[in-house]
Amino acid sequence: MMNRNLDLHGLLACGQAQQALQAAEAGLEIDFNNADLYNIAGICAITLGDHERAEHYWRQTIRLNPNASEAYFNLGLLCARSRRNEEAEQYYRKTISIDPGNVGAYNNLGLLFARRKQEEEAEDWYRQAIAMNPGNSETHTNLGVLLGGRKLDDEAEQCYRKAIELDHSNAEAHSNLGVLLASHKRNDEAEECYRKAIALNPCNAAAYSNLGILLAGRKKDDEAELYYLKAIELDPVNSEAYTNLGLVLENQKREEEAEQCHRKAVKLNPGSAEIHSNLASLLANRSGDSPEAENHYLQAIALSPGSAFPYSNFGVFLTNQKRDNEAEHRFRQALTMDPCYQLAHLNLGFLLLSQGRFAEGWIHHEARYDPGLPDSGIPLPNLPFPKWRGESMTGKSLLVWLEQGLGDEIQFCRYLPQMKKQWGVHHITYVCKAPLKRLMATLQGVDAVIAYNEIGSDIQPHDYWTLPLSIPLYWKGEIGTFPTRIPYLKALPERIAYWKPRLPGDGFRVGLVWRGNAKHHNDNDRSLSGLSILAPLWTVPGVQFISLQMGLGADEANNPPQGQSLLHLGFDIADFSDTAAIVDQLDLLICVDTAVAHLAGALGKACWVLLPAYRTDWRWLRGRIDSPWYPGVMRLFRQMSRGDWAPVIEDVREALNKVVSLTGPISREADKNKNDSQWS
Repeated sequence: MMNRNLDLHGLLACGQAQQALQAAEAGLEIDFNNADLYNIAGICAITLGDHERAEHYWRQTIRLNPNASEAYFNLGLLCARSRRNEEAEQYYRKTISIDPGNVGAYNNLGLLFARRKQEEEAEDWYRQAIAMNPGNSETHTNLGVLLGGRKLDDEAEQCYRKAIELDHSNAEAHSNLGVLLASHKRNDEAEECYRKAIALNPCNAAAYSNLGILLAGRKKDDEAELYYLKAIELDPVNSEAYTNLGLVLENQKREEEAEQCHRKAVKLNPGSAEIHSNLASLLANRSGDSPEAENHYLQAIALSPGSAFPYSNFGVFLTNQKRDNEAEHRFRQALTMDPCYQLAHLNLGFLLLSQGRFAEGWIHHEARYDPGLPDSGIPLPNLPFPKWRGESMTGKSLLVWLEQGLGDEIQFCRYLPQMKKQWGVHHITYVCKAPLKRLMATLQGVDAVIAYNEIGSDIQPHDYWTLPLSIPLYWKGEIGTFPTRIPYLKALPERIAYWKPRLPGDGFRVGLVWRGNAKHHNDNDRSLSGLSILAPLWTVPGVQFISLQMGLGADEANNPPQGQSLLHLGFDIADFSDTAAIVDQLDLLICVDTAVAHLAGALGKACWVLLPAYRTDWRWLRGRIDSPWYPGVMRLFRQMSRGDWAPVIEDVREALNKVVSLTGPISREADKNKNDSQWS
């Protein structure tokens, strides 16, 4: 019989499990009390996916040989696979009682207890397995997963690296280490781990999906899409890959495809609050007021009532519908669930700021750079001096670090002259984005301006550093108390002289910007789809239109629709000092919500801003037709219905016609020494 058993093992080794099973069953007809033959028959059956027959044969093995530790172990594996956890535990414990050196049983008991969330017991079993066999790479990996789940990241990393040291081909350890490193923003190392895991195991769907997440976070949507598709190909029921693919497609404005992915994810995993929330967000963004979106938000809350994120996400939906009281309630519910949930803090901050409730709003707004939130693209500085938190600045030096968007920096640099004058700051260094450097050099009270791309490894010591949008928190300002003295920025005389000959010599000069940065999260709503939407403005006589449009829309400005002649200067603008020089010589700027609006306000030039009905930015507050940030020079024209610009443009046309009629013919030579107009 020993020879027969060896022959059967040989057939199994050659992948001929069906033939081996037939031979084993034939042998059992002759020798029906052969425990070893029953055990081999069980192995053949499980190899063929016949769990019921395998279980039958292993039970027969144990009946004939109560000390058959391998059969107990195999039954443990089978029961664990079918989630019969209590039976699996009994079989593994029996295996150990017969064969105390069976490391696999210790490891698998660790897996069972980890599955039950009995983490201390799981850790104990893993560590016993490692003590018995320190060279077992798999157990080190499993312990790493357990420790990572308990936020013991340093220890988890050590486990993964030990697993890889023991077995360089351990794809799971590489993949799990990548997840851990990505959670700490060590993205280059994480990407290397994911790619290594894929190279070792091209069928590892999780590694493809995780690499997709990392690439999407780096704005490499095309690559991310490919990896998500590969993950889905390998694992067609991978709901996470579908929902993440949906998010990438949303970023690419492929909303119909994104919706299909989110709906597929919901179908595959209807119990996931996160997946319902993702579908709800897409539906809300597509239609604004969507009963189906609201239903999915509520389902997400019902599925995870103890989690903060579904309440916060629903709060964003309610905010965008101007249901402010309900939104505030949901944000505060989220923070009751998790006081440290930074996205809820940030969302509540936006809502409060939009209502002019600045004192509390600024506090919550500080969450914007929390490491757990999506990367803003602007890394916080790692400086050997502390962040300013409201300490006395008399005689101190301050480094101001660049903020999120260009408009943010222009709007909030207003505080620096006042800090120098009122608070006695000795020295202010301002680090800004490169296109703002020459413009920011005109800001009073700033002693040095450095472009971000010029920063070397060393920065001169300062007493403190801060972000521009953190200053208001310590200014303690409500509406009417923040600095409103304008202008606080100036156009450079040499740039004015450069642009002056290129501007129209007569007529009422109106600058136009109808599109913002296409990467902005709300660009579909805040930007106009084309210059033709502004066509009614050309019916106002005596107006000369000048395009300052850059990026998307610049080509259209160079070849405007028939009947909309304009001078396009956008192609030749090098930085914001050029834009400032042009705006300084205009009679009016008409633009969408973009950085040029803040530039005009900071220069004290008349500016009309076209605002969307959906997801209106907090800084324009609720319902106002003026801006307290730029008193006397800015007028706001608000959409009443999402996507409907026609009534807005008609209001602008009427207002423009009135202003031009009141102004009358303009003589540039006669007006050159007059103050800038302050009407709005």
